[in-house]
Amino acid sequence: MTRATALLALALWLGAASLAWAQDLPISAFHGQWAGSGIAQNKDSLYFGATVRDLDVAIRPTSDGVNVTWTTMLHTGGDPANPDVRRRSAALDFVPSGRPNLFKARANGDPLAGGDYAWARLTRNTFTIYVLTISEAGIYEMQSYARTLTGSGMDLEFTRVRDGEPVRRVRAKLIKAAD
Repeated sequence: MTRATALLALALWLGAASLAWAQDLPISAFHGQWAGSGIAQNKDSLYFGATVRDLDVAIRPTSDGVNVTWTTMLHTGGDPANPDVRRRSAALDFVPSGRPNLFKARANGDPLAGGDYAWARLTRNTFTIYVLTISEAGIYEMQSYARTLTGSGMDLEFTRVRDGEPVRRVRAKLIKAAD
């Protein structure tokens, strides 16, 4: 094989591989149990440091959609040999919205009455969940959880914005622990 033929074959292979990622993956590609760690940062992280998070995410099919359950272990302050650990968990069931790659949470509440409103979308290799809340004072908070499949597992980027201002960002790497 000549060098030109080898380069052409490589270019065609790379083009085909990029086309595969250009198309939306099915939600089933995200199914499984994922675990990993990440770093949380906010505007004060420069002065007070970032915090470590351990993350577990389970994405399972339901009879008419998908269930996403996640747990975050926050390691903050305290004695370095025995840090303060807080645990937060959440779960949402999503069903198709009638629009391609757009899902609505089964148990959406009214944000103006103190409930959460959540939806999810699938774009290429990223499944993003959005959760909107509105405080008693009318200040909105938007959380997003972008879970992107990569060649080595899943990247997670969590962001929280309150009244247009970034509050927190968490970036994490997860690997598939089980199907």
